[in-house]
Amino acid sequence: MTDIRTIGVLAYHRCSESDTIIPWEILTGVAIHLKNTTGEQLDVKLVALKEGPIEMQMGAMVQPHEVLTDDVLYDVLYVPGGNGSGEATKDERVLDTIRHHYVNGRFIGSNCVGVGILQRAGILGSTPVTCSPPITRRLKEEGANVVEPRLMWLGAPEARLWTTAGASSINAGTVAMVAHLFGEEVGKEMSLWFDTLGAVGAQLFKNEGPEYYHYPAEEAALQDATADVLLPPLR
Repeated sequence: MTDIRTIGVLAYHRCSESDTIIPWEILTGVAIHLKNTTGEQLDVKLVALKEGPIEMQMGAMVQPHEVLTDDVLYDVLYVPGGNGSGEATKDERVLDTIRHHYVNGRFIGSNCVGVGILQRAGILGSTPVTCSPPITRRLKEEGANVVEPRLMWLGAPEARLWTTAGASSINAGTVAMVAHLFGEEVGKEMSLWFDTLGAVGAQLFKNEGPEYYHYPAEEAALQDATADVLLPPLR
């Protein structure tokens, strides 16, 4: 995809600092690189659905660049995870924003428990996805196609979706998405900027990330403790 000119990273109440800022920083790095090397303009913004600062899950306050309105569509919309994801799944403004972008042919990325927000927006269908352990079981119960073994990231270009697992995968998963969207050379450059290539290697330039180690008992306990908050049961 070479016609991408705008990217919006969605910030919502109690989104995760790392889930949100790391993708925004790497994508902003792409914008800087393109401007310096080719003169291309890529507009990367932290966006919200209301005026004023957003309180993130650990208490950091961020001021989004733009408030999304119905007439704004980004070429790529990125939805992070965080402790506020459960509430976001109940916010029709959030869900409508995701649907609005998807039905209008835009590319959607997400990480961690943000993938649950995409599920509740109704855009996953049978597309293979990955996510973090707290919501895996519930997503499967709802019919989402969460792959096993779980992968660090999983791109589905034909469905215009890119999902990344939890915090340990966000750097590499975002760089891999960059390589898909902007080409391997740009992806390699970002992998050097953000010290990713040495950690993951050539798999960065594939749509499927490495497999995670599976620890069933601990994952089940984590789901029992957190799923109702991060992806509340449907009523």
